[in-house]
Amino acid sequence: MSEVHREPIETIESSPNHEGNVLTVLNLSLVTFLVLLGLSMVAPILPTYAESFEVSYTLVGFVVSSFAVTRMILDMPAGLLSRRYDKKKIMISGLLLIVSSSFLAGFAPNYLTLVIARMLEGAGSALYVTTATVFLAQISGEEKRGQWMSLYMGMLLLGAIFGPTFGGIIADTYDIRAPFFAYAIITGLGVIPTLTLPRVVNTASVAPSLNPKEVLHDMRVVLSNPSFLFVTFAVFTTFFLRTGVRTTLVPLFAANNLGLNASAIGWVLTVGGITTAFTIVPMGSISDRIGRKIPLALCLVLTAVTTLLIPFSIDLLTLSAVLGVYGAVIGLSGPSAAYVTDLSPQDKLEISMGLYRMISDFGFVVGPLLLGFLADITATPVAGDPHSGLIGMIPFVVAAVILVTAFIVLLRADDPIRRRNQAPMI
Repeated sequence: MSEVHREPIETIESSPNHEGNVLTVLNLSLVTFLVLLGLSMVAPILPTYAESFEVSYTLVGFVVSSFAVTRMILDMPAGLLSRRYDKKKIMISGLLLIVSSSFLAGFAPNYLTLVIARMLEGAGSALYVTTATVFLAQISGEEKRGQWMSLYMGMLLLGAIFGPTFGGIIADTYDIRAPFFAYAIITGLGVIPTLTLPRVVNTASVAPSLNPKEVLHDMRVVLSNPSFLFVTFAVFTTFFLRTGVRTTLVPLFAANNLGLNASAIGWVLTVGGITTAFTIVPMGSISDRIGRKIPLALCLVLTAVTTLLIPFSIDLLTLSAVLGVYGAVIGLSGPSAAYVTDLSPQDKLEISMGLYRMISDFGFVVGPLLLGFLADITATPVAGDPHSGLIGMIPFVVAAVILVTAFIVLLRADDPIRRRNQAPMI
């Protein structure tokens, strides 16, 4: 019986080797900014909102983490779907799922409904973010891949910077449910520019199968590259730090050790976000010239040093200064997605990006759980205070050790861009 060959499902209007049109990159970046803006808007009020259903702190924490858990589980399937079907349709489906889940969360009559809404939101985020990353990887030519991907990451970061401020204002002006509705509206607006994106050719010459054996084979091919594993471990570590240190340890240390209020803590985190935004975008262009490994390696070792300085802060000014440096060195990791793309088989980008997102989101899940647990069991109790106690050095030391380990591992990774730029001209 003869095999039936099918044409690629996606219209060939853009070559995967095409150096991305700046308007297309800005389009993707704008929508990602809107998604992260909305996500960050609900972050400050989410624990309080969950607590309003009279549940324990453990269940409050589950509401926060359920989004990341679901996204981590679905990152790989999302990459596989983007390999077979129209990427624009998948991205729009993800956006609409986020919109629906945000309305559901805002109208949630009980705790279980809120958890379901958060899980649906994680599913929508997996569909959109993973597919958008694949889309960007395909349209970014090798010469400008670092520049375009760092621009994309910079817009993502800007959404995370300004979202908490807007969310707090909206909640104070209306009520605690209002940020969810604002999130739904803002994300819904992202559907409009997504509709105008060009269609890109599939990475395979024929419509690829989703046969489990073939998928597992492609995953083994991607994971058989040691450099891919080394780099994704480094990226896992940076994501681990983002939620474990910046989102968990820093607010706890600022509130319990330094006695700072919520506004002051928000300012400290904003300072770190602003300095990251200043370094992350130009670092993409620099990495196109010097390679990806040097910036990422510097990020790991300098972040380890800066992390150890955090518990020595004595007031708002010193903590702001340390977080400013911390944010700037985190920005050196901007070309990490481009690095993963460089090391990926170009006919298996969807598989590679799915694995990359899944491993990264695993860092999102593990970071706050591990470092929060270490902070809890090593805290110094304070008589009369309701919290577990003063945050000690141990969780920061553990974080620094993990970063140094990732740095040592990364040194063994290949750097195709650096090798290409150093090759003698014939």
